[in-house]
Amino acid sequence: VLALYLKQAYTVPAYFYAHTDWMMFARTVLNFDGHNLARMRRLLRAFYGAFDGLFVLNSDQRKWLTGSSMGFDASKVFQTAHWADEGFTPRPAGKDKIFGLKNNEPVVLFAGRVSDEKGVMELPQLYQKLRSKIPGVKIAVAGRGPCEQELRAAMPEGIFLGWVDHDELPGVYSAADLLVLPSRFDTFGCVVLEALSCGIPVVAYNTKGPKDIIVHGETGFLVKNRGEMAEVISKLLRDEKRIKSFRRAALKRAEDYSVAKILPRFLDDIGLPAEAALCRESRDRKKSAG
Repeated sequence: VLALYLKQAYTVPAYFYAHTDWMMFARTVLNFDGHNLARMRRLLRAFYGAFDGLFVLNSDQRKWLTGSSMGFDASKVFQTAHWADEGFTPRPAGKDKIFGLKNNEPVVLFAGRVSDEKGVMELPQLYQKLRSKIPGVKIAVAGRGPCEQELRAAMPEGIFLGWVDHDELPGVYSAADLLVLPSRFDTFGCVVLEALSCGIPVVAYNTKGPKDIIVHGETGFLVKNRGEMAEVISKLLRDEKRIKSFRRAALKRAEDYSVAKILPRFLDDIGLPAEAALCRESRDRKKSAG
C-alpha cells in the first residue's frame, strides 16, 4: 500500500513481488468455497493491477496471472528466482559428526519449518515405506516448528537436529544422501536450491517451484504421491554410481541460480542499468572487506 502511495505521490513506477500463492492458501488452508475464491481472485486482480509490473517465482504463477482468469499482459509479468548464499557449497562433513551415525548408513534429510504446510506429517509413513525397502535408512529433520512434538511422537526413530545455524546448514546438507521435500505449497523452494548447491539430489512433489528447479531424473525426482516418493528414494539410495552422477548434476544445475545471472535480468525487467548496479555492489563489497 505504501508503494502504491509513493507511486501516485511522486509518479514513480512500482512493482509487486508475488511470493505467496494466496489462491491455494485460501482453498486449502482457509477452506474458501467457490464464491469466496472468486471474490479473492477479483481482489488480487485489482490489487496487482495497480502496479506497473509483477514478479513471480515459478512458471505456474506466471501462467495463471497471464491466463484468462487474471488477464495480465505477459510483458508485465516477470519470472525471477532466489539464489543460495555463497556458503552453500559441498563440505567434508561426516555422518558421524552431524547425525551420530556410521558414514555408510543412508540418510534422507528434511530441512525447513516443521509445520503442516511443509508436509512434515507425511514423513512418518514415508519412513515406514523406506525402512521396508532399506532397513538401515534414517530420516533426519533440521528445523523447528509447531508440528515438532507431534512429529517426534509419530517418528521416534527419526533424528531431530532442532534449529541449525545458517552457517552450519551446508555441512548438514553435505552429510546427507538426499533431501526430501514433501510440501505441495512451496512457490520456489530455497531448501531445494541450497541442497543442490551442496551437491545432493532432491526428491519433491511435482508442483510449482520445485518442478522449475529440479531436473527430473538428473538432479533428483519429481513425484506424484508418497508411494512413488518412497520408491524413487529407495532405488536411488541403492545405486551409489547414480547418486554420484546426481551429485555432479546438482552442482551444475545450482550454477543456473547465481546472483550474477538473476540480478542483471531482474534489474533489466524494472528498467535499471544492471552493469552500474553490479559495479556498485562490487565496490561496496570491497569497502566492507577493506
